[in-house]
Amino acid sequence: MSDIQAVNNSPSDEIDLVELVKTLWQGKVTIAVCTVVFTVCAIVYALTAQQWWTSKAVITTGQYQNTANLRSQVTNLYAVINDSSRINKILSSNALLNDYITEFNAFDNKKAFIENNEIMKQYANEAQLTDDNKAQFITNWAKRISASQPDKKKSTRCLPIKF
Repeated sequence: MSDIQAVNNSPSDEIDLVELVKTLWQGKVTIAVCTVVFTVCAIVYALTAQQWWTSKAVITTGQYQNTANLRSQVTNLYAVINDSSRINKILSSNALLNDYITEFNAFDNKKAFIENNEIMKQYANEAQLTDDNKAQFITNWAKRISASQPDKKKSTRCLPIKF
């Protein structure tokens, strides 16, 4: 009989759900207040936090078949120019990639993007820019947009574009 009593008096690994529910019910005000406070903090942060956008584009050097259409359009140049290696050098994948990056980084292209993009127009309208401020606005945003070739050993190039 003493063995049965010893087993009944030993601590068990069971969870008393009724006791757990009672404990939670007693702390319901604390739980509700914490939930409301953190929800309000999250909403305030979401509405007031500054937006930061970063975009990265990965481009690859063009293959021969990608430039076939362009090459067919300049076939007459091959007949006129005795040295076809000059045309091939201009149409090489690396040369085309470098030209693309150069055009992407051109201030006039950035300016055209900033002036024609709807989101950028909205930013400019919110800032209530004058003619002097508009030029500074465009210059500041143009400095944030850039493309580069971080690693020349790889066949793919990452062009980080930061806003």
